[in-house]
Amino acid sequence: GDSSAGDYVYVIAEGECNVMVDGKIVPEPYGTLQAKSIIGELAVMYNKNRSATVSTKSDTVTLYRIEGTTFKKLLNTLPRMDDAEQMKKIDDVLKQIAGTKSLFDGNFILPYKPDRWWLWSRWKGTILLCSTLPTCLNMLFSLVFILVTRQLTDPTLKFCMAPDKSHALIARLDIVQRMWSYQMSLTTFILTFFVNHSYSLWQNVHGIARRVQGRLNDFNLLLATSAKRNEDGSYTPESQQLLDDVASYSRLFHSLFWASHAKRFDVLLTDQGLETMASRGLMTSNQLSILQNLDLPRNQRYNACLEWMMERACRGVDDGTIRDYKGSTILNLQNTMLTLCATYLGLGSALSTRMPLAYTHFVQILVDAFVFLAPVALYSTLGDMSLICVGIITLFYTGLLNLAKIFLDPLDNENFSGDSFDMDLGVLIREANSGSTRWKNAGARLPF
Repeated sequence: GDSSAGDYVYVIAEGECNVMVDGKIVPEPYGTLQAKSIIGELAVMYNKNRSATVSTKSDTVTLYRIEGTTFKKLLNTLPRMDDAEQMKKIDDVLKQIAGTKSLFDGNFILPYKPDRWWLWSRWKGTILLCSTLPTCLNMLFSLVFILVTRQLTDPTLKFCMAPDKSHALIARLDIVQRMWSYQMSLTTFILTFFVNHSYSLWQNVHGIARRVQGRLNDFNLLLATSAKRNEDGSYTPESQQLLDDVASYSRLFHSLFWASHAKRFDVLLTDQGLETMASRGLMTSNQLSILQNLDLPRNQRYNACLEWMMERACRGVDDGTIRDYKGSTILNLQNTMLTLCATYLGLGSALSTRMPLAYTHFVQILVDAFVFLAPVALYSTLGDMSLICVGIITLFYTGLLNLAKIFLDPLDNENFSGDSFDMDLGVLIREANSGSTRWKNAGARLPF
């Protein structure tokens, strides 16, 4: 169970088992363990309670049980700290893919409610997370500047009263205020334009992610509606096997594709990551062996899964498992696959050319100079009240700049937002996993 200690490691020899976390069955296909799957190895390796409960699904299940100490001896040694940390990362990613962990409670992006008071009460997922510190620091600088300037000009000046502009220092600060007001117009225009461009990139990446997911669904839909059926409308055994094969290839493609683009998932591309995926039933040992021996960089192995999908479908057409209506079925499958390839290739291009360095560098300097000068520029007009105005200006201008940076890193590869703003790729992958078998299950029976 998910609260019991791990004293043994189990290997399923025959049959199927359900996986439950917190009393709920994990969504398919990861909620079912097939033959050759390993159970409880992490609990034994790291001396922890098991993270899930496994129960029988089929009528009979045959298990091999290995004592924990024996299992560790088979591994030849207890895991080194770097191996342990690596396995924890892999396990965390697999939990996201399998549906036992979510950043935003199962939402691809953090949702909101339009209610004013609900929005005011938020902290996580807001720009305040990364803008509060610079705002407080600039207000502290403003406070020090106010105290020093009061001592140099008029220590007896009443609180919240405007300083005397006839004083030489205040007169000079008033000139700074005029220059600063010109800079405000320039900074506001350029920053809002920069945010708009950044949001366009975020929307583009979001659109590509959804289109990739959609084309995978299209491919599985075409196969499910063209698969050969029995007289009662059910799929033939050959059709079921083909649809299951293609579904598993599409799930593997989607997981490896995002692992190749999102740094927090790239641990799956290591040999240890792939082997763990195989041990959890996310791929077969044969698929693992093929992927590990491909003459391709690790971050391009997902391409092989697409070829498996297309080739499996072509063989289905050749042997009659897929009904080809005068060549239209295979043509539609090929067009869908080519559209999918053209779509996902746009992701790498979008991320690598997101914004020129010179542009981002210029905007950063412009905003920093504007915000840093605010305590000096505002004192001649607002006096002590400039402290509050400095806080508001710093929050809004640095907040907008930080928001633009978040938009420019939609996969949070630079960990700028700290998992509070980025897309929850685990949800996206789980949605695609569900979609891989949706059409097969939806068409399992026909009403005619």
